[in-house]
Amino acid sequence: MNRSQRTATLLTAVLLASATAVSSCANKAPEVAEHEAAPHTGAHGGAIVELSPEAVRSAGITIGTSGAQPIDVALELPGEIKLNSERSVDVRPTYAGRVTTMYATLGNRVSLGQPLAEILSNESLGGYVVSAPMGGTIVARPASPGSAVDLGSVLYTVADLSSVWLDFPVYVQQLGRIRRGLRVRVRAEGGPATSASGTISYVGPLLDVDTRTTYARVVLPNPDGRWQPGRLVTAVVVVERVTVPVAVPEDAIVRVGTGAAVFRADSSGFEVQPVTLGRSDGTMTEIVTGLERGARIVTRNAFWLKAELEKEAGGHED
Repeated sequence: MNRSQRTATLLTAVLLASATAVSSCANKAPEVAEHEAAPHTGAHGGAIVELSPEAVRSAGITIGTSGAQPIDVALELPGEIKLNSERSVDVRPTYAGRVTTMYATLGNRVSLGQPLAEILSNESLGGYVVSAPMGGTIVARPASPGSAVDLGSVLYTVADLSSVWLDFPVYVQQLGRIRRGLRVRVRAEGGPATSASGTISYVGPLLDVDTRTTYARVVLPNPDGRWQPGRLVTAVVVVERVTVPVAVPEDAIVRVGTGAAVFRADSSGFEVQPVTLGRSDGTMTEIVTGLERGARIVTRNAFWLKAELEKEAGGHED
């Protein structure tokens, strides 16, 4: 083979090798594209949300650990704030007659022995003064000057509002579970967010024949007057305190398409993890399945990650 022939043969081999390489790359390109389009999932099969450390700090995301926690098993019941009848009194005349003067108005604070009204007696045709039998606040004034009154008439109601009663119903199925000494959290319905706690001091021994319920009572301290009689509230009665093997803060739980979930946290990002919920006291919630003790999870602002996950899912659908 002369020099020209050798050169031609070498050039042919180079061209064949180049063509083979190009063909090979073309065949592999769909595989690479397919791999890049595959969803980004974590070690437990859930979708991953990736954030920079700066984004994590900006979102206020906090990471903690799941584990055994005490949980208060509670019942929520409708309740009403009432006057403490042991610290309120109806002020009545000593003798029948006609009211000539009334010194106090609704909302006035009065002290023991303070004059409240003057009445012209029918018997002696002389006047006498009715004084406050206790210190407190005037919460009712059904009489007025000129009114004819007798021994059964109410001139004023004076109440010491430094404590009030919370009454709430006890249904047949709850008898025995709700008892004296149990702790109760009180939550206001509407208006300014207000809460307090106390213990049950009384459970009625008789059932109402119509409603088949009795009632329980909590004496609430009310030094600042925030619990107004007549206000509707929710009574959260703690009937049992248990320790569960795995629990997370309520703020860690988000709702996704398949149900409840939390976000695991590791070096790859934040992985959504479906879970089955158990008992809850509004602060901590039991995890029945889906999460082991000691798992690192997002405990605060998990809703922010849920929003990012939904945004990414929407982007893929487009």
